[in-house]
Amino acid sequence: MAKKTTIQKRIHRWREWVLYLFLLAVTLQIASAILLTAYQANLSVQIQKTQRQISHMQTQNEALSVDIQRLSNYNRIVAMASEEGYRAVNQNVITIFSKND
Repeated sequence: MAKKTTIQKRIHRWREWVLYLFLLAVTLQIASAILLTAYQANLSVQIQKTQRQISHMQTQNEALSVDIQRLSNYNRIVAMASEEGYRAVNQNVITIFSKND
């Protein structure tokens, strides 16, 4: 009879450990799901901020590109040089045109 109660106590302890481990696993699963959801939301906010910054930089780049095209106009440069007293010697002038012009 003593052996039977000892075996039943061992089985009972084993079942308790399995139950505790199961509860621990479920708790960790829930906690990890909550933490991952929060982390994903944080990443989503960071992605949106980065996309806004990229959009802002693209707008600035386009504005600067327009300014560069306006300021690098050949006629404007020649007019400014003439105002300053410079004159063009045709032998020394090289004009480079890009494919977009």
